[in-house]
Formats: sequence, structure tokens, C-alpha cells
Amino acid sequence: MPTLDLKRLHSHRARTFNLPPSKPLLTPAQALRFVEARGFVYFWPIKGIDRPALWTAVAGERPVADQHDDPGHVTWGWKDGALDKKIWYYGKILRRKATMISLAAAPYFYALSENYGSPEEDYLI
Repeated sequence: MPTLDLKRLHSHRARTFNLPPSKPLLTPAQALRFVEARGFVYFWPIKGIDRPALWTAVAGERPVADQHDDPGHVTWGWKDGALDKKIWYYGKILRRKATMISLAAAPYFYALSENYGSPEEDYLI
């Protein structure tokens, strides 16, 4: 059975999570590409869950700052500015945590949900 090289795993994680030495995300367009490339990400890093998060891709692997002027908090503006643009789906989806899902991956989440029928008509239920 093949073994997984730990150094290679950490390298893949750094690339996937956009950790240093990768450059931090600086624009809403980069944030959109980040979400689209991964299918779904958490908005914040979630303790005990090893998944990419928009905050981490912007601010690095550090705790979420309480100060509202922290540079990492640009993520709020990006998320809020995109809510009416329909560029991704945002909601408390996985474990009731803030999740961003690419439009390409949204049908898979829908198929695994308790909904039935067509996504266009579910709001009628």
C-alpha cells in the first residue's frame, strides 16, 4: 500500500488553503476564484475542521481578529458585496457554519439535501 509523504501533504494543504508562502487574496475577484477552484470553503476557519476558509486565504493561518480594522476583515465587505450578485451561494450550510459554495458545486449540495423537486420551485414549499 502506498504511503503519503507528510511533507507533500503539508505542501498540498498550503496551496489549497492559500497559506504562506502563497500571496494573500487581495480582491473580490480573487476570492471568487478561490471559492470556485475549491467548490466550497468556510467563511471563517473552524476549529477541528481542516477545510479552506476565506479568512485564512486573506489573513493567513492565525486566529480571527476581534478588532474591526484588522486587514483580514475585508472578507466581510467582499461577502456582503456579493450577496445580490449571485456569484456563489452563502449560508450556514455545513455544521451550521458560514459556508461559501460555488455555483458549479451548488447542485451537488442540493442533491444531498432533504429538498426534492426542482431548485427553482423549492421556495414554494
